[in-house]
Amino acid sequence: MYQYTMLDSDARFLDQIAQWKSSGIISVAMDFEGEFNLHIYGEHLCLIQLFDGSSFFLADPFNLSEAVLRTFFEEKDMEKIMFDCASDASLVRKQYHIQLEHVYDIRIPAMALGYMGNLSGLMEMYGLPHVEGSKKENQTTNWLKRPLTEAQIQYALGDVANLFALKGILEEQVKAKRLDHEVNSRMRVCARQKNPERPGWEKLPSYRFYTKEEQVFAKQFFLARDTIARRHNVPAARILDKESLVGLVKDVPSNEMAFRSRIRCSDELLDALLQAKMNAWNELSEKKK
Repeated sequence: MYQYTMLDSDARFLDQIAQWKSSGIISVAMDFEGEFNLHIYGEHLCLIQLFDGSSFFLADPFNLSEAVLRTFFEEKDMEKIMFDCASDASLVRKQYHIQLEHVYDIRIPAMALGYMGNLSGLMEMYGLPHVEGSKKENQTTNWLKRPLTEAQIQYALGDVANLFALKGILEEQVKAKRLDHEVNSRMRVCARQKNPERPGWEKLPSYRFYTKEEQVFAKQFFLARDTIARRHNVPAARILDKESLVGLVKDVPSNEMAFRSRIRCSDELLDALLQAKMNAWNELSEKKK
């Protein structure tokens, strides 16, 4: 069982950063747990797991200021060892407008060596111990709740426990195969945004194959659903699931009765969808001018 220190205030987090620096520690393993439209609306950073090679820490972002998070995440003299940092970097970029700096992403050397799997598989490959438990179950658990359960905590800390060891193993293999230049080149930009963030409706299944008209309806129906979800602070899927939304895009109901026959919806959602339909026709008319 991992023993850990809780960093649940600005003062404690800043003090720990100062202790690392005074001890000459310039590298920590890091991972996040987050909420991604499962229990409430939107994406939220819920937990930061840290390991300095000898001690474990949990930083609670609900009790930390954005300024302190920025101080740590943007610190260029402190290396953050992560696995597949893209989604975590995107999360803090969208939520706090913070750019993760000086990241060493374990996945990059692993991929250079031909490994395409997840962190658990990588640990198993090299015989490194890890906390047993259902990854799917813990990924869908409610990380917003406090206090966290011991099972949640141990699962979360397990994701940083072996990152130092993996880094050492992979660096040796990368060096032996003379892949240093390729890995270092990718590492410099691993936490950067590769492409402009696409709006949510463009992430609907097969969106790129929609007709121009369907794309406009996808946008307007998506925005209608999203507005209600944000208003009530619930996941958008609870307002209208993705499959139903796509069905409306592919075959737009002709009137109020047709909407009600196709989907179960509140008066609020029905009004929003009817307005969205009107907005879509107006947008299409404007584009034809």
